[in-house]
Amino acid sequence: MLMKNPVRFIAAMAFTVWLFLSGGISHQQGSQMMNTARASEPSPAVSTFCAGHFLIDMPAGSVLSGGNYRYDFARLEKPKAMSLEEFEAEMTAKEKLLSSTKHKVEPSLLRLLVKPDPYSWIFVYWEEEFITSVVEVYGYRWIDGTRYLFKKEAGMSKPRTGTMSRQDHAIERMRKILFNLKKRSNHEIPTEPGYCFEEGFIANPEWEMEEAAIDIDIAGHPDAFVSVWFYPLSRGAHSAPLLDRVGGVLQALGRMATSVHVLRRGDRQVGPYKGQEFLVTAPSSGGLRGHSFIWETEGDGTLDTPALKIELTTGHRDKNGNPQQTKLTDEQAMNLWDEVLSSFRLRPVVATQRNQP
Repeated sequence: MLMKNPVRFIAAMAFTVWLFLSGGISHQQGSQMMNTARASEPSPAVSTFCAGHFLIDMPAGSVLSGGNYRYDFARLEKPKAMSLEEFEAEMTAKEKLLSSTKHKVEPSLLRLLVKPDPYSWIFVYWEEEFITSVVEVYGYRWIDGTRYLFKKEAGMSKPRTGTMSRQDHAIERMRKILFNLKKRSNHEIPTEPGYCFEEGFIANPEWEMEEAAIDIDIAGHPDAFVSVWFYPLSRGAHSAPLLDRVGGVLQALGRMATSVHVLRRGDRQVGPYKGQEFLVTAPSSGGLRGHSFIWETEGDGTLDTPALKIELTTGHRDKNGNPQQTKLTDEQAMNLWDEVLSSFRLRPVVATQRNQP
């Protein structure tokens, strides 16, 4: 997991549990907000981040600090810089290890090795010598000094008559992912349809089963960051709306809830997405007050209308666990929140045609 520690500032353990559902913030140089400069001054530049099919703007100099990604049921590992020689050596070593390790039923752990092109390798193997029900399907690709890795699993139950086995289906889906994979910098915004992730992009005119959870550290505010989450959510899985849930938590806190100050709450639409927001300030365990703002919508239960959650947090501890005092007043934090949240949007694209593998 690359996401930050979800434990936030709170006055009580129950509120901490709720704040696990929230998180994120943003900041800029000093206490100046993203678009709150005087009218006579030019608006400060922003850094735009792409996650999946979505974009969000942050103050210039903000950096991606963590992320988890899933695409078409494949888990994406963090891209790794390496030369072509290093990549080939890694692939050869993995093939040798899997081929030389015995399996209790088959000759070795390695069931199949597919090489769609000189820079793509797909390993199908047993994770352990005693496993027979699920195989691992790992797809590797090297592009211009970067190694990408995608991980799938496939059940080994017998397929229905006339249908492809789960293993073969997983291999074909992995072929498609590797074929459509492109390298990109984190601030490069693609113009064709597809899925953005850290240092990469998968071109595809169709939405797949897509998830992401990213943290962005905001320039000039070491105590603050923004988190963006999206994930498919079936209609049947929808829970109580955000405001109903947090209302119950605050009521359960009783007198301890007096240290939690609600700055704003209510329905809020972000672009075409109807959701709710809940903005609070509360003391941390170190006695320093910070902010926890959250907006969410549970979507419409389809691939292209996923559940969305955006969070802003200030006053979070540094890498050594020390409390940090936020530089943002309540008003400044709310102004920044409004700027960040209002910038969230679907990435505009130009339709293109690509050959399939």
